[in-house]
Amino acid sequence: MIKHIWFDFSDTLARVNMDAHSNLRYATYAKIVGKPITPELIAEYEKLYEENNHSNSAIFKSLGMVAGFWSGLVNAMNPKTFYIINDPNIPQVLEELSKNIPVSMFSNINLGNILPALGINLNWFTHLLSSSMVGSPKPALDGYKKIIELSAISPDEILYVGDDIGKDVIPAKSVGIKAGVVFKKSAEADYSFKDFKDILEFIKSANH
Repeated sequence: MIKHIWFDFSDTLARVNMDAHSNLRYATYAKIVGKPITPELIAEYEKLYEENNHSNSAIFKSLGMVAGFWSGLVNAMNPKTFYIINDPNIPQVLEELSKNIPVSMFSNINLGNILPALGINLNWFTHLLSSSMVGSPKPALDGYKKIIELSAISPDEILYVGDDIGKDVIPAKSVGIKAGVVFKKSAEADYSFKDFKDILEFIKSANH
């Protein structure tokens, strides 16, 4: 039985405007390392992105920035133009889920301004956890251990739904949390959901 469901945000609930996102990543990196934006610098950044399990936050943390550095940059952007919701059903599904089970979010970025801009009510969530609150960005285990602490239930009664194997599925499972992916299939995840609304149907059937 699943008693608490947690979600990742980036590429799970919404995807970024890639042009704006890439410009922000490369310009920020170039400024920190003191180099111009060139094809070589972009390739250098993308190599770091792979090495850090697709976590921009982890890259900037490794360069000496505070845990919430990348989150602060993202939150300074206009969320209505910076993000695109992945599925128009997401707000309705989250609202319905919150009537059946505690729903929370763990992301590398702070979501207080972003979610309402996408039509997602903050009141639907029991907890909104960001990496800046735990000290280290995903895929570090700090946040996943905090999920267990905040949920105050057995880890195997918690479901964490994300999009990335290295950043979401593997660290969640390593601390005993059930892991799911949405909009794709993965043999490494405990559950794979084709559509977002399938998560709601799964929770209803699993808990009745």
